[in-house]
Amino acid sequence: MVNFKQLVSQLSQQAQRTNHRYVLVLAGDEPWAIELLIETLNATETFWLGHGDWASCIAINQYKSMLGQECSRLVFNGYSGFNPDAFGAASGTLVGGGLCFIITPSLATWPQFNDPDYLRYVADAQQVTRVTPCFITRAISLFEHQDHCYMVNQTQPVPMIETAVTLNKLHDGAEQPYATVEQQQVVELIIKTVTGHRRRPLVISADRGRGKSAALGIAAAHLLTHKVDRILVSSPHVGAIQTLLKHASSLLDGATVNKYQLDWRGKSICFVAPDQLINQLPDCDLLLIDEAAAIPTNMLEIIATHYSRLVFATTIHGYEGTGRGFVLRFLKQLSTIAPAYRRVTMQQPIRWNSGDPFEQLSGNLLGLNTNAANVDSLVGADISNRLILSTVTAQQLVKDAELLDQVFGLLVLAHYQTSASDFRQLLDAPDLTIFIATVDGLVVATALVLREDQITAALAEKIWLGQRRLRGQLIPQSLIAHVGLQQAGDYTYARIMRIAVQPQLHRQGIGCLLNQFIEQWAVDNQLDFIGASFGATASLIDYWLSLGYQTVRLGITRDAASGTHSAMVLKTINQSEGNRALLVLAQTAFQQNFHYTVVSEFKTLEHQMVVSVLKNITTLVKLTTGDHSNIAVYTESPRPFELVGYSIVRLIWCSNKDLSKLSSSVQYLLVAKVLQQQPWNEVIKSGKFSGRKTAEIALKQAVSQLYNLAINPNEMYSSNGFDK
Repeated sequence: MVNFKQLVSQLSQQAQRTNHRYVLVLAGDEPWAIELLIETLNATETFWLGHGDWASCIAINQYKSMLGQECSRLVFNGYSGFNPDAFGAASGTLVGGGLCFIITPSLATWPQFNDPDYLRYVADAQQVTRVTPCFITRAISLFEHQDHCYMVNQTQPVPMIETAVTLNKLHDGAEQPYATVEQQQVVELIIKTVTGHRRRPLVISADRGRGKSAALGIAAAHLLTHKVDRILVSSPHVGAIQTLLKHASSLLDGATVNKYQLDWRGKSICFVAPDQLINQLPDCDLLLIDEAAAIPTNMLEIIATHYSRLVFATTIHGYEGTGRGFVLRFLKQLSTIAPAYRRVTMQQPIRWNSGDPFEQLSGNLLGLNTNAANVDSLVGADISNRLILSTVTAQQLVKDAELLDQVFGLLVLAHYQTSASDFRQLLDAPDLTIFIATVDGLVVATALVLREDQITAALAEKIWLGQRRLRGQLIPQSLIAHVGLQQAGDYTYARIMRIAVQPQLHRQGIGCLLNQFIEQWAVDNQLDFIGASFGATASLIDYWLSLGYQTVRLGITRDAASGTHSAMVLKTINQSEGNRALLVLAQTAFQQNFHYTVVSEFKTLEHQMVVSVLKNITTLVKLTTGDHSNIAVYTESPRPFELVGYSIVRLIWCSNKDLSKLSSSVQYLLVAKVLQQQPWNEVIKSGKFSGRKTAEIALKQAVSQLYNLAINPNEMYSSNGFDK
C-alpha cells in the first residue's frame, strides 16, 4: 500500500514524462489536508490559494496577484470558498509536469458545506442556506469521472495509479526566444503589422497557455530595437499585460519596468486603459489590444477606425471572458473597416502538452467549454409556430448536460464579459429564474431574471443616507441611494440580469416574445416592477424603450473596461396607483437631473446616447414668443449663436423626441454645441469642420431643421447631411 508522499512522487514523475498536469482532490477535514500537504510539498515551488499554514498563502480574493507567474505545485483550498474565477486564474499558473491539489470537505458532505463563496450570490449571510449547491454537485461528478483526477479520501486508502505512456514535451525546432515555431510565425506577423502596408490589422486567437502574450512581448521588444519608439498596450485589466512586459524586458538589456510601462533608451511600451484610449486616442507606432473579446464591440470599432497599425489578441476560453462571441460580434465590422485584416489562431500549447487533463477538467468545471446550439438550419426559416418558451431549474441543467451547454454557451456568445463566476451563479443563485426559448430542441434565446424583494424601512433609510449597502437588490437600492426614493424598498422587482438571442436570429421578434413571457411570469408571481441594468449604448436604450421600459438612471462614471455608463430601466407590472406614482417619481427625478448633468458629468456623452435618452423624456418646456423670434432671427441673419443660445436650448428640450428624425451629423451639432455646450474648437475637431465659419453655418441649418420639425411634426429630413 502506497502512502500520500509516494503517490505524489509517482504522479510527479508521470506528469514530467508526459508534460501534463494532474489533479489530486483531498476530500476530508481541512486540518488533515493542510497537514498532509505541508509535510509533502516545498513552499518555494508551490502557489497556495486560500487558507494554509504558510506565510506565502494567497487569499482567495487576491488571486489576480498570481497572473503572469508560474509554479509546479498548486494548492486550491475549497474550504476558503470555491471562487471559480480564482480557480481559473490559478490553473493558468501551473506548468506542464505540475500537480494541482484541491482541498474539499468529504464528497458526501460537501454539498451541505457552507461555502464562503455563497456570500457573493445572496444579499446577506442569513440567506446562504437558500443557495442551491448545484455547482458543487456537478464538480463532484466531474472529479469522480475525469481521467487523471485522483481522489484522496481521509477515510480510505491512498489510491494506486496506472503507469502512463511517455510523451515528452515537443521540441519543434524553435530557437530562443521562441517556445514553438508557431509562436515565431505569429511574432513575424505582428512585426509585419508595422513594417507592411497600413490598415491591415492582425487578429490573434488562442486558448490559455499558447504563448499569445509572450508573442506580443517578443514582437514589441524586436520593434523597439528597429526604429519603433512608442508602443501602446490596452487591456481590460493591467494585470493581463504583465507577461507581455516580462518577455519584452528579458530581451531589452537595461530596460526599466513597472506595472504600467517599460522604458528602454528613450523608447517605451505603455499601458492605457480602454476608456482612456477611446477618449484620448493617443499617438503611437503600434497599438496592441490584449483580451480584446472582453472589450465592447463599439469601442473596438472606434479603435479599428482610428489606428492603422493594430493587433487584436484574445483568449478563446478565458476565465474573465471569452473569444467565441468575438468573431460574430466584431470581425464582421472589422471586415468593413479594414477588409485586408489578417487572422491567426495559436493552437499548440507551450507550457504543457496537448490533451492536458487539468486543462480539460478546469474547462469543464468552469463552463469554459460550453457552446451555443448550431442554428444554421433555422436561419431564414419561419420559426414563429415552433418557438417554445419555458423556465428551467438549475437542477434540470445539471442533469441535462446538453441543455446546460446550450444555455451558458449562448450567454457566453452574446456578452463580451461572461466569467466563470457567472456559471456558478447560474447554477447556485437562490432567487434566479432561468428562461429559455427553444425551436426543435435548440436553445435560440435565454434570459436570467433575479427576484429582488422588499427592503425594511430602517434599512432603506441607512441605504438612503449612504451608511449601508447590500449585495444584490440592485434596483431598489439604486432607486433609494441614487434617485432618493426611500419608498422604493416597499416593492418587489424582477431584474433581467441577462437576455440573449442567437445572433443569427436577431430581428425576428424572439427577444420581444421572451420579454413578454418574463413579464407574464412576473405578473403570476405578484411582483410590482420589472427592470434591467446594463452598460448603456444608444441601441440598447432604444431596445428597452421599444419594449415599454422607462429610463430611470444613468450612472455618472464610465466603466473602465467597457467605456459605458450604467443605465437602469423600469416598467410597472402591478398597475396600482402607488406603483405608477413611484415610476413617475423616478422618471421625473431622472429627467430633472439630466437637464443639469448633460452640461456637466455627461458633457462628453456620445450624441447618439443623448438622443436616445431624450426620446424617453417628457418635457414641460414650451417656446415663448421671444424664443420664436430669436430662432427666426438666428437662422436668417448673421446673429451669433451665443446671443440666442438659451432659446435654442429650449427648442431642443421641447422638441426632444424629434431629434432622432434628423441626420447623425445634425444631431451631433445640436447635442454637442447646444445641449452639452462644448467649446467651438472641440465641435470643429470632432465634427470634422474646416473652420469656425463652416461650423456656425452648419449649426444654423441644424437649428432650422429642428425648428421646422417642431412646427411641422410630419416633416422628415434625409440622412445625407444638412440638406432637406
